[in-house]
Amino acid sequence: MKIRSNSSILFLALSAIVMIAGACGGSYETTSAPTVGATSTTSAYESEPETSSQTITDATPVPGSTDGTFVVSDGSEATFTVNEKLSRLPLPNDAVLRTGAISGEIDLSAESASLVIDLHSLESDESRRDDYVKDRLFPSQPTATISVSDFPDIPEIFANGESFTSTVVATVNVNGVDAEIEFEIESRLDPDRLLVLVKGDFKWADFGMTAPTSRFFVVNDDVHVEVLVSAVPD
Repeated sequence: MKIRSNSSILFLALSAIVMIAGACGGSYETTSAPTVGATSTTSAYESEPETSSQTITDATPVPGSTDGTFVVSDGSEATFTVNEKLSRLPLPNDAVLRTGAISGEIDLSAESASLVIDLHSLESDESRRDDYVKDRLFPSQPTATISVSDFPDIPEIFANGESFTSTVVATVNVNGVDAEIEFEIESRLDPDRLLVLVKGDFKWADFGMTAPTSRFFVVNDDVHVEVLVSAVPD
């Protein structure tokens, strides 16, 4: 499938979701379910998953194929950031969880995209927080799924390897509940891969959940998520 001006092809977006409560130094017992506080992080395409990303900007873009299916590959990463207040600390802080356990595909010909994020593999700087996420927030459904079927119009420059930015609405499923989440996307098509950076925010209530709290911590109601997708031709 070729991109011509005013033609519409996929674009992926994805999403992601979920999470967190943290306590560094306290027990993770909660009396309510999850919520998140959103903190914004400036990320973009990155060469190393653990660091904030920066948009790829090569001086000479090379055209890539806009046909067929791209499969999510190594180098992909999902990051969730939530603001939390620990009872033993005077000020709130941001808890950041990451995972590279992402699978899925983007079909440019069919104009569809789907992603699966393994929530049980999320890691932060505190193992008790990570265990809380697995055991208390998502005990029965360890994955979040993201589906996109309505893509924005893609400009001709995208097929020539130049970055393209837009917004997309994705259906995100967490704990069996679907929510429509709007994401900002930045994408680039290289000869050997498709790169997409997805950024968005959600609230625990979007998935029928409440912010986790206990005598040791309080978690904010907003969650910020960023997903960097690196996909190769199938």
